[in-house]
Amino acid sequence: MKVYQAIGAVSAIMSREGIGKGRRNQQQGYNFRGIDDVLNTLSSALVEAGLVVLPRCTERVVTERETKTGGALFNVTCRVEFDLVSTEDGSKHTVCTFGEAMDSADKATNKAMSAAYKYLALLVFCIPTE
Repeated sequence: MKVYQAIGAVSAIMSREGIGKGRRNQQQGYNFRGIDDVLNTLSSALVEAGLVVLPRCTERVVTERETKTGGALFNVTCRVEFDLVSTEDGSKHTVCTFGEAMDSADKATNKAMSAAYKYLALLVFCIPTE
């Protein structure tokens, strides 16, 4: 199955590059790597290896909480399955991960999906983080 060769090829490319925590959250004072960092770094490696990543949200749970000021805060947890598919022969491997996020407007689901993708990529492709 070519999918495993493609996953290995992406891992080999990413092992040379890695993705450090180059961004800083000013409000809470921590460094992080964002979904844009992951997508921008991973994109060319996926193309070179002939691998596509197809997400499928299989479960979404929303909990509404109250902020300190009395507003609404939405906590979303998504269970996401990702099909890693070889463009050469169509073979695939499915990986399941979860993403969780909070937002006071309409972005909690997007953030949760981004978190799920980011950690799928870091773990499946063994991307160095420093």
